[in-house]
Amino acid sequence: MPACAGRMPVAWQQLTIPGVPAEFALSQEEVDAPLPLQRFHRRIIALLDAGAGESDSLALVDKAMPHARYDLMMSEASARDKPTPMDVCSATGETLWRTGAAFVRFVSEPEHRMAFGLDGGQLHLAMNCDPATRDRESVQAAKQFHLHLLYWTARELEPLRSADRAGRCSDGRLTRQLLDPMSFLGARIIRESLAGMPLGIDGASVLAEDVNAVCAGLRPLGCLIRLPGWAVLELPAFEALIRRLHARVQETGAALQAAFTGAGEPPPAWHRHALLPLAEIVRRVRRLGYSSGAADGLVALAARLRDLPPRSASVLRHAAPGARKHCMTLNQPCYSLNLHAPVHNGPRTPLIDADGVYLIVQTKLFSGTGGAGLLTLNGIPSVRVMRGRGAFSERAWRGRADFQRAFAQYALRKSGIDAGDATVRRLLDFERGWV
Repeated sequence: MPACAGRMPVAWQQLTIPGVPAEFALSQEEVDAPLPLQRFHRRIIALLDAGAGESDSLALVDKAMPHARYDLMMSEASARDKPTPMDVCSATGETLWRTGAAFVRFVSEPEHRMAFGLDGGQLHLAMNCDPATRDRESVQAAKQFHLHLLYWTARELEPLRSADRAGRCSDGRLTRQLLDPMSFLGARIIRESLAGMPLGIDGASVLAEDVNAVCAGLRPLGCLIRLPGWAVLELPAFEALIRRLHARVQETGAALQAAFTGAGEPPPAWHRHALLPLAEIVRRVRRLGYSSGAADGLVALAARLRDLPPRSASVLRHAAPGARKHCMTLNQPCYSLNLHAPVHNGPRTPLIDADGVYLIVQTKLFSGTGGAGLLTLNGIPSVRVMRGRGAFSERAWRGRADFQRAFAQYALRKSGIDAGDATVRRLLDFERGWV
């Protein structure tokens, strides 16, 4: 971690979001269901045709554990796990990102801003990718390619007027979860790994590293790709960029794993590859071609990592989630992608008019919190969303459903998404859900 990290503004306790009304909580049958459509069935707002034949299935879903009052999820929902951008058809990815652009347009239109009290709010589109971690708690718990559509109102963001400093947190385990060892180092490594890779979008660029700006709260935490605006999400070139980005992160993760352990493939469940001797790790890291600063950071990380013996892994298998997340690494590639526009033009400026959008790449080694729950808001580079604090009232939940249904109708009408013969469903009641 850079020396300034302790002074970085954080909000790890402030942003609390209620959970679902008790009557709409996930049933044990839904929790245990083997197929996405079985897990989602009471929460499916619309089933969409991505134009990819029968190989992929897309569902617009009301989330069982909200990250904001006004949020929902677009998820691939076929029977086979498809966790990465490479596992779905290009048409599916294009539909997903067009839906994200439609969400930005929806919350920017005056009639919706007035109807749902959206002025002064902020937005994130978040995608997590963690295909190989299938034992401990993961950044991507459900192994479907999906996108979180997240909007926080000004009222929800009010507690973020007060921020803390990372160095003041006395809980070492919490600090390592929310400031993962790869938080700063991973951003540098990804940035260097992207050198020479064409972005394929006019006006897009990988921003130079500025650790001091992150620590001062002037930039999000992660590797930043600046996009010229939200409209690029509607281009096939953006879907192609996400594919290339995933391939580069996957390649980078595999190379680092080989440098640290000598193994190319992810380990079996409830095991982790043994580390090579430190001198050998140093030798291999120095041959990867990173800058001296990045290589030095990897060497410092290697010096602090410890092997996880089979006996310890077996104990952790039955331990509390916090212990697993503290002691067991995630398997690579593991990262989150967030799309977020800095607030520069005042609280009443429509988000769609932002003249620059950050595509934020954050790599993970220990942190099981994904990009929908750990992100930048209000100029604070690290905000934790604390979900399930109390419960929404039935009235508030139905207001949320009104927002979701209005967006679904808008997206189908405006973004060129083909719903086939499907219609946008209604939230009938909590027992039957959306029908």
